[in-house]
Amino acid sequence: MQNYSQPHNRVRTIFFLHGAAFSSWVPHIPLVQERLGLGHDELGGILLAAAIGVLAVMPIAGRLSDRIGSELVVRYSGLAYFIAVGIPVFMQSYVSISVAMFALGFSGAFLDVAMNANGLNVERVKGRSIMSGLHGCWSLGGFAGAGIAAAWFALPFDNSYHLPVILSVFLIAHIIAQTKLLPDRDAIAILQDNQETADHAATGNAGMSGAQKDRPMFLMLLPFGVCAFIGQFGEGVITDWATVFMNSELSSGATMAAVGFAIYSCAMAATRLSGDALVMKFGRAPVLLTSSVLASLGTFIIALSPHYIVAWIGCGIAGTGLAVILPLLLSAASKATGKGGGAVVSIIAATGYSAIMAGPPIIGAIGQVAGLVTAFAITASFLALIIPVYLLTMRARLQFASNG
Repeated sequence: MQNYSQPHNRVRTIFFLHGAAFSSWVPHIPLVQERLGLGHDELGGILLAAAIGVLAVMPIAGRLSDRIGSELVVRYSGLAYFIAVGIPVFMQSYVSISVAMFALGFSGAFLDVAMNANGLNVERVKGRSIMSGLHGCWSLGGFAGAGIAAAWFALPFDNSYHLPVILSVFLIAHIIAQTKLLPDRDAIAILQDNQETADHAATGNAGMSGAQKDRPMFLMLLPFGVCAFIGQFGEGVITDWATVFMNSELSSGATMAAVGFAIYSCAMAATRLSGDALVMKFGRAPVLLTSSVLASLGTFIIALSPHYIVAWIGCGIAGTGLAVILPLLLSAASKATGKGGGAVVSIIAATGYSAIMAGPPIIGAIGQVAGLVTAFAITASFLALIIPVYLLTMRARLQFASNG
């Protein structure tokens, strides 16, 4: 029986490259802030432009992936994304960098939705959970990108050359990797031809009540989307503001701040790479609730850190907690509804990735008024809300999705 290892490895590579490119940009955020003399609220404003780019693409990304094939959307959105990531650092005004950030958010979200849709299709034809591992590859890319940035900043190289050089390498790798992705039409044909898979899906759907089947998919997925929003809000805040926090509040400097983000990315990668095994052993609900506690605790530690080394510890704990929330929710939602590809991603990821981009500007505004310590403490409290959302709305759905 075919195990589809080649398309699986190719989509792993796409996830890795996306994470590496984004984390290569993140250490430049405090440098851009200093170069343009931006306050926390102004920095939040340019991050809001990226959030608007994400929101603009979400209504069409999943639908387009289902219509023309997620593999084609990955191909062309990736070309735009790896160029867009390198543009903001060269902008000389608030308006121009805002436009560049809009393009970054738009192209990055387009690629993100499409690669998740493709990953869900690979998961369905393989018949086992792979989404946490795919997001682990994204985090490995994040660790690699942040680590390369930290090393570059520590060496006597001009920082302005960092992104053009590294993104050129990523772009070439993307062009090679996307050629062997699993086409959506092949995934559909495989599932239709596999009578055992079809019978299993029919049996699973028969376990749902008629009222559940008749409910609009949006309402069925709403609790998953709420939890995705909470988790991705925290991820967006730490991704965009942790380096700024360590640099401005703890006087870490750009290099030590980049190390903190690298620790965060490494913790996410390690947890995500083991996430599928954790779900199989303990179940989705315990993993989700534990993740919420760790994410909240780690963010509180960052907020209350007296020194950037303590903040590094918080970054590691927060990264461990935030790691599997989104892939767990995507996989569970796909299994609970019998839907895959863009249909699920367009709702769950649309909510989650809107939060990952909307969180930073909101925290920027709070930070300008009340300080970044307060802003991070609020974020930590918000992350704990996954627990009551689960208790009130998600028990039955996660039990139906089981562990697979």
